Amino acid sequence: MAPGPLPARRGVLATTMAIGVIPLLVLLPLVAARWDPLISFDLSVARVLYDAVSPSPALAHGLELWTEAFGTWAMRIVSLLAALWLLIRRQFSTAVWAGATVFLANLFGLIIKVGVDRPRPEFTDPIATGVGPSFPSGHALMAVTGMAILLFAVLPLLRGGWRTFAWVVAVGIAASTAFSRPLLGVHWTTDIVAGISLGVFTVALTLLLWTFLPPIARRWDRPIPAPATKA
Repeated sequence: MAPGPLPARRGVLATTMAIGVIPLLVLLPLVAARWDPLISFDLSVARVLYDAVSPSPALAHGLELWTEAFGTWAMRIVSLLAALWLLIRRQFSTAVWAGATVFLANLFGLIIKVGVDRPRPEFTDPIATGVGPSFPSGHALMAVTGMAILLFAVLPLLRGGWRTFAWVVAVGIAASTAFSRPLLGVHWTTDIVAGISLGVFTVALTLLLWTFLPPIARRWDRPIPAPATKA
């Protein structure tokens, strides 16, 4: 495998892909069949979260600002800007990976949403509103996908503790954005789990496929500098 800025350990990527998709594969038939225990679980959690957030307009407003700042369209734009930035830096194959990842994530999410067509939670006095089918959560899916693209775009520029910091920030933003959705009453909890699962699967899948690119596909990529070593 040619060296590059992206993870290239095929065994790790294949394992991540296989484990990451399990929650989605478990939830998909249960949600599609409207399995009563799952529906009851989602309803009970939704009511608890609604009762916790609805009395606090300031909390609800803060959650709305956060979920839009790192929401579906914001992450799509961030992903495409990251791909453009990679092109400018002559990381052509990585830019193609970024574009392919955001495209596939949206395609997979759309296919499942339309196929399952799950209604969103409904409240007499809703905190916020959502559009389209509920399963899986597009915000959760794109939060994971977008932050992964941004993370792997900048990791080659970072060293030491900054790399760990970047991982923590990326995971924190993705997770908090995803779970802001049921707090706002616009998604069921299982929608979020499925969206995260699909995001992890898609990122791992495209990273794995990237490792199979022939050397000619990275012929014009700018070399990635080796990490600095202490004397």
